[in-house]
Amino acid sequence: MLDSRLINEIRTSVDIVEVISSYVALTAKGKNYFGVCPFHDDHSPSMSVSKEKQIYTCFSCGATGNVFKFLQDFENISFLEAVKKCADMAGIPVSFSTKQDQKQEKYQELFDIYEVSQKFYQNNMNSGQAKEAKNYLYARNLDDEIIKVFELGLSLTDSHLLTKLLKSKKYSDKDLLASGLVGEEEQGMNLYDLYRDRIMFPIHDGRGRVIAYNGRAYRGEITNKYINTKETPIFKKREILYNYHRAKEYARQEKSIIIMEGPMDVIRAYTIGVGNVVASMGTAFGSEQASLVRRLSDHVILCFDGDKAGLKGTKQALEEFGKIGIEPRIVRLEDDMDPDEYIQKRGKEAFLRKLENAMNPIEFKEFLLKSELDLKNTLDAANYANAMIEEIKKMKDEVLREVSIAKLSEDTHLSQEFLKDKIGAVQKVTVVEEPKEKKRLSKCEKSERNLLYYMLRFPNAIKMYDKKITHMPTDRYRHLGFQISSFFKQYGYIDVADLLTELREDAEALETIGELSCLGLHEEMKEEEIEDYLKNIQQYNENLQLDKYRMELSRSDDYDRKLELAQKLVSYKLRSEEDNGRN
Repeated sequence: MLDSRLINEIRTSVDIVEVISSYVALTAKGKNYFGVCPFHDDHSPSMSVSKEKQIYTCFSCGATGNVFKFLQDFENISFLEAVKKCADMAGIPVSFSTKQDQKQEKYQELFDIYEVSQKFYQNNMNSGQAKEAKNYLYARNLDDEIIKVFELGLSLTDSHLLTKLLKSKKYSDKDLLASGLVGEEEQGMNLYDLYRDRIMFPIHDGRGRVIAYNGRAYRGEITNKYINTKETPIFKKREILYNYHRAKEYARQEKSIIIMEGPMDVIRAYTIGVGNVVASMGTAFGSEQASLVRRLSDHVILCFDGDKAGLKGTKQALEEFGKIGIEPRIVRLEDDMDPDEYIQKRGKEAFLRKLENAMNPIEFKEFLLKSELDLKNTLDAANYANAMIEEIKKMKDEVLREVSIAKLSEDTHLSQEFLKDKIGAVQKVTVVEEPKEKKRLSKCEKSERNLLYYMLRFPNAIKMYDKKITHMPTDRYRHLGFQISSFFKQYGYIDVADLLTELREDAEALETIGELSCLGLHEEMKEEEIEDYLKNIQQYNENLQLDKYRMELSRSDDYDRKLELAQKLVSYKLRSEEDNGRN
């Protein structure tokens, strides 16, 4: 286990603003930086990043943490993986293994097998036996530079070449079969290459390692045009997107990500300067892939094939993104074309216009309905109007709502007044939610909260707390106060970013710190203000104790105990009058 001081050293070696800005666009405003929060459906910059404190806080959803916490949540990795990532950024050597490292060590032979296979296939593509395959790629308008960038390889007609090479390197039959590159004949133990006579498109994981292939036939075969590697311990189809490792930087630069279906679509887009693109490789688009995409951007464009299968994939992707609060824009290509065909036939400019004019979800719904209904038919026109009214009711953007009503009026020849009446009438029935009132804090709760705010920043506030407070009445404030005090006693200083590391598993404390970070209190501490907070808390505790004494006095039958309680009440009253006299 890493020493906490080394962990803190690693944290202070990187700048949280620089790290977060490589994932989210940040704008400087005063002392802090602001950006759209990636942890909820945020439409305006509500996440504040403090360079001074090295923490981030979302004023909307309350997400709070230091650089480790951000990487954990954004990259969906463990705490140690986040620490190691920061250590790598800072050039600090660390001697521990993360889950990712353990996975790599566990399946190191499989990663090595794929590394050997990739070199083998690429060597084949550069040999004299690749003439026909290269001519096929040239005919598809792919040049040698693109072939090199996307590391395209070639499996040959001989069905034992790769297997012989791998066996010569002493890999076990078990690992060869587990790799998904080698098969076993039904009779006996003879092994053979599963990929033969195909152009090999390597599939990488997020770290850029080859973990599978998409093998494409190139001699005019009609069946099995593409063959993907079967799932293996290092390749899970629903957790991978083709070109993800390469598209990450482009997506962050462009602040958007485009999703297509196949490798050739991605490569074709790259040839016209569109690099922020990934492909689902024909698999059903799932929640894991949607989460992968969200790490790059919440501005998503779906550009699947123009056929029925592409339409089905688009609907499924929309559903998955809807679950995580993202509304993608949609491109539909005419004549059942895929992006590769469209770019080659219609050209770069036409495709870029498609991207610029991608449909929003309401326009896509309109497109679907119009393709399924005949608006000249009275019943179809009524169904279309009712369906679109339901969609418009969901809109929060008033401008988009007005534009959509005008468009629907034009399509159906229904007046805008009539449509607004229908939409408004339904809204009045369905809107039942009342605004929630913020809980009003008592004088003592405000004092506890404000005291903790200063304890997170100033050692003197902690010392005053330790000297005068034995109990905070509010559970979550009492818990955080104890944690702050314990941290200060152990390390001799207070730093909220380091404290967040210490409390990384304490959800309640993290939430409370997030709440405190949103307070607009003075940045400088005044001792008399802290004294007031301490006095209010002490007074509340004493009043609470006096109430208990009075209750016990009224219920007790023990004369000696009643006398003791009465003396305590008198003693408190005298002490209180003396304090008031001094004040």
